Amino acid sequence: MYIVAGLVLVFVAFQIYITMSTKGTPQQPYALLKTIGDMEIRRYPEALTATVLRPGATYKEVSNSGFRSLAGYIFGGNEGGKKIAMTAPVHMEMGSDSSRMSFVMPADLTMDSLPRPNDPNVKLQRVPEEVVAVLRFGGFSNDSKIEAHAVELLQQVKAAGLERVSPVRFLGYDPPWQLLARRNEVVVAVRWTE
Repeated sequence: MYIVAGLVLVFVAFQIYITMSTKGTPQQPYALLKTIGDMEIRRYPEALTATVLRPGATYKEVSNSGFRSLAGYIFGGNEGGKKIAMTAPVHMEMGSDSSRMSFVMPADLTMDSLPRPNDPNVKLQRVPEEVVAVLRFGGFSNDSKIEAHAVELLQQVKAAGLERVSPVRFLGYDPPWQLLARRNEVVVAVRWTE
């Protein structure tokens, strides 16, 4: 009995530690423009990303291989073997036959200071400023949860009288070994005139 209680205590302590340590991960900055119910309208400034395009139209098909390629780049798979800090969130846009995953580069780096990737599939890109509508959800992500929240987001965007100007993207904030307090979002760029 004491062994089981001790193991449970160690597991809970580990999860609390993981949750607290990942909350210290630098996050892509944004300005909150407005809250409409449980939907947020945010302005994201221009950013630099490392992006990979993978065959597959689902989160399940693309998340592992895309993450491995991008993690390889930031963990030294680049000219000079430079380590680049991990940021949150990871962006994913699922298409009909291929999907895109992106890591946002730390704000102190420029296109000139980013090392070239060793993997030719990893592309460095400049992403322009955008205004997005955002819906947050917890737990572990999967294709059905992402799709359900995307449908809900688009309904809320329409109800708010906003015009969407991009496909819906998924944003994941937490590593797979974090079980508590997980943060996920679906976002869509909108035309914003206020």
